[in-house]
Amino acid sequence: VSAPRAAHAFCGFYINGAGSEMFNDATQVVLMRKGTRTVLSMQNNYKGPPSAFALVIPVPVVLQEADVKTLPAEVFKKIDQMGAPRLVEYWEQDPCGRDEYDDDRRPMKMSAAEAASPKGDLGVTVEAQFTVGEYEIVILSAKDSTGLETWLQQEKYQIPSGAEPLLRPYVSGGSKFFVAKV
Repeated sequence: VSAPRAAHAFCGFYINGAGSEMFNDATQVVLMRKGTRTVLSMQNNYKGPPSAFALVIPVPVVLQEADVKTLPAEVFKKIDQMGAPRLVEYWEQDPCGRDEYDDDRRPMKMSAAEAASPKGDLGVTVEAQFTVGEYEIVILSAKDSTGLETWLQQEKYQIPSGAEPLLRPYVSGGSKFFVAKV
């Protein structure tokens, strides 16, 4: 028998270049997993100016455009309703049916812009870059958390003070960084 241990997680942070206050008083996260495939959906209740706003989240692999989608608010409302206390029984078909998701799919080739060389000598590489809905998506890898922090600052993002120590274990562990900018 083992005692439960504290769970430490870093779900990312907001950054902006406007120098203004940013608030998020709620985040709804839906996590679905089947085999080795994990799908994460987030809805944030962000309040603040959209200029140079971005969300930075560590991810285990380089995501491609086909992996990122925006969902209508109705999806989260329906999930909220499904998760609310009730006394009913539902039968659902497998939403991750084999026909819809083929585990043998090949990775998409990156364009020259997506395979850009590291930014200066900071050890930061733009692994992929694309637009989904109103978001400009950049997937970064970094060799050093200080280099990542500096890169974000050079790109005119005001990151929270004390971000480098939070980034360090993810950079050391080989995580990539999903940056969604409005």
